Parts: sequence; C-alpha cells; structure tokens
Amino acid sequence: MINLPQEYCDNMRELLGEDEFNEYIKSFDKKSDMAVRINTLKISVDEWNEISSFDMCPISWTDKGFVINNSDKTILSKHPYYFAGLYYIQEPSAMIPAAILPVEEGDRVLDLCAAPGGKATELAAKLNGKGILVANDISVSRAMALAKNLQMTGARNVVVTAETPDKLSEKFDGFFDKILIDAPCSGEGMFRREPRMVKDWLANGPEYYSKLQKEILDKAYTMLKPGGMMVYSTCTFSVMEDEAVIQWFTDKYKDMSICTVEHKDGFSYGRPDMIENGDDSLKKCIRIFPHRSKGEGHFATLLKKEDKDKQSDSENDASGPIKKKQIRNKALGKNCLSKEKNKDYIDEINQFIKIDGCQDMINIKKDVVSLAVSGINLRGLRVIQDGLILGEIKKKFEPSPQLALSFGRNEFSRMVDFVADDIEVIKYLKGETIQTDSTLKGWGLVTVDGYPLGWCKGNGNGMLKNKYYPGWRLL
Repeated sequence: MINLPQEYCDNMRELLGEDEFNEYIKSFDKKSDMAVRINTLKISVDEWNEISSFDMCPISWTDKGFVINNSDKTILSKHPYYFAGLYYIQEPSAMIPAAILPVEEGDRVLDLCAAPGGKATELAAKLNGKGILVANDISVSRAMALAKNLQMTGARNVVVTAETPDKLSEKFDGFFDKILIDAPCSGEGMFRREPRMVKDWLANGPEYYSKLQKEILDKAYTMLKPGGMMVYSTCTFSVMEDEAVIQWFTDKYKDMSICTVEHKDGFSYGRPDMIENGDDSLKKCIRIFPHRSKGEGHFATLLKKEDKDKQSDSENDASGPIKKKQIRNKALGKNCLSKEKNKDYIDEINQFIKIDGCQDMINIKKDVVSLAVSGINLRGLRVIQDGLILGEIKKKFEPSPQLALSFGRNEFSRMVDFVADDIEVIKYLKGETIQTDSTLKGWGLVTVDGYPLGWCKGNGNGMLKNKYYPGWRLL
C-alpha cells in the first residue's frame, strides 16, 4: 500500500464519505485493468472479434474497448496485430473523453494536449479519413511519440504540432468544430496505477494545475467555432481541477454550456455541492472511481459553444464575433510545392499510391516526400508531421513505413501474407530476412491476415529482403 498524503485523503473522505472512502482505499490492493481499443480505421469490431484470441470483456462506455483478462502489456505489445495497428493499448477510463466527443466525418478536430496519442488515435478513427485532425503537444519529444502512434493507426489526414496553446490560438481562431482537452493535472486518479505520481502531487498539487487548466481553456475557447463542441477531461478527482474549473469556464463564457452525456455503467455524476455556488448543470459531468468500475480515476465534461447566429451581440463579449474571412486568412492556405516542381516523382510515387489530381499537396523536404493535409496554413508553427509521409527520394523513390500502414486490408496488390502465429511474421518484425514460396519481385507489403505490417523487397525466388523500419522492430 502506498503512502497517500493526508490532505489528499481528507479531500477524498469529503468527496466519498467515510464508508466509501474505505472501499476506495481497498481498491489499491487490486491490479489495474489492462485494455485495448480497436482501431476501426483498419478493422471493424465484428471482424476483430472473429480473429482475436485474447480473453476479453467489453467496456461499458465504448463498444470499441475491451478489458483483457489474464494478460499483460508485454504480450499485447508484442502481438503482430499490435504492429499492424489493429488496436491501441489504453487504460479503460482514458477511452471516455474521445468516446463522448461527437466527432463526425469531415470535422476539423483539435486534440490540444494529445501525447502519447490514445485519444488522438480514436479521434482519427472517428474522422475515417475525412476532415482534419490537429494533434498537439507542447513537448517536441512527446509530440514525436504522438506522431508515431498516429502513424501506426494508418491515419492520413493528421497534422502533429509541438506548440503552446497560445501560439495555436493565433493561427486557428474559430477554426475547429471539435476540441479535446485532456488537461495536465495533479494525477490523483492514477495513484494506484503509478504511485510515483504522489511525489509529483506533493510538488505541484491541484492549485498549481487549476491555474494552468484555465489558461488552456481560455485559448481553446478562441479556437472553437460557434456551434462547436469540446471535451475537457483530467485524470484527477480534485474538485478544484474538475467542477470548479468548469464552473469558472461557463461563468466566464456565457455561450458555453454543459451537455448531457448518456450515463453508462460505472459513471458517477458531477458534484456541484462541493464548490461554492455550484451550478446544478455540473451534475452532467462524469467521474470514474476505481472501486466503482473497471478503470482508474477520470473526469470528463462535454461542452457546447452556442451558435453565433443565435447569439446576441452581448453574448460575444468574451472574444468578439468571428468572421469567416478572418478564419480563412489565418488558418487556410497552401504550404506545398507546385505540380511543376514535383512532376519528376509523380510516376514513381503512383506505383504505390495514386496521387493524380492532388500533386499540389506533395511536399518534399530534405528528400522526404509527404502528402500534406489540404487547406491548412502551418507557417510559423513547429510541425512534426503534416499529413501522410509517402517516402524518401534516394536513387529512386522508396516508400515509407507510414505509407505501408496507411493501406487497408488487402488494399495493396503486391503483398506476401502470413497468419498471425507464423514464426516468419516474428522474424520479419525483428528485421530478419525471410524465405517464402512467393514469386514477388521488387517492392511489396508483408501482411498479417491481410493487414499491412511493412515493406519488403522480393527477388522473385522467394527471398524477401526485410524493409521493416528499424525504429519499430520487435525487440
């Protein structure tokens, strides 16, 4: 049993009551649940159920999530299906924020504090290749890990940035239909899973984080278009960081309101009674406790910005009316090379992916070729990834591992397929040369049950030269 701070325990007693507080403390003796969320960009839940050999039970708040029984992360992270991007390993309650944000195909979506990518990968799946996802983290190193996780999903319409909310708000004023803020917090809900966070709590507790959360919400408000929706979430129980922050936000911005979310098994209601003058609408907030459900502690709220057409002038005081022309000038524009400059590479690239008609979105930077997300002006931002990385110009064009994973099942014609339990799949993921009866000559995809893993190069006699990306290899 970890040593919990007395102040924290006192706060939890007030939140839960003495009897239930004791039940909460007992939950520390139980092992945290391990779960996966199915990547529906690549495979449907029904298809997953047909091929999965894992012992699973469903999660109540998302039909894409499953708790894995009698397993561990090591097994999950070494399975070929993981390398094919068919699922994302994620703590169960962390699936809630993306699940309750009603993203629709074609939306412009921002995940403001996105690393390591659990929520961003689900937002990309909801977009289903249509619209735009900007996934951001202020740390460059964390944003690079975020980009890798999004690449594993096969998402093509993603921009990854490493910027401050302030810098993004200057570029994307009133631009996004949906925004997700999984805010930095004191981490009280993760004490059972990650005891080291108690030390962080002692160094920087709820008061420190509540100020930061309000600053982030301020900037997010300016980036959300009228009629848009936003999820604010934390992995803390602290009312100061949860209900009190939402109360402050809706008091400041009168055009923001809390939306009702369907109440699922394991959800607890928000607690307006725990803050001064707490609005009754705070009951619509969601809180997860580990002794009441499968999952660590979490808090989430769905908010909506009133449509500008329905607002009076007085209701626009917070940021002023947003003009469509201003949005277009700031956030839209071309940042790609011209068709004429790229024509020498088009034929080579078209052997792997047809880009006829979108040549103007091809970017070549330091010999790396990418298909940029259409219609966003990213000048002045720290961009980790803009769209789909297609490959690299060496003596000839060589396709990227990201391009390999962007294909759907059996979508690419030149492939060498293995079943999941074939030892050759493991050899491939380790970077070894593999011998098959394939007559493939030249570039092809290695797949598991039809789902792409990465590239190989055949000699026509069954020998496949391994082109799996070294940085992603199975160790």
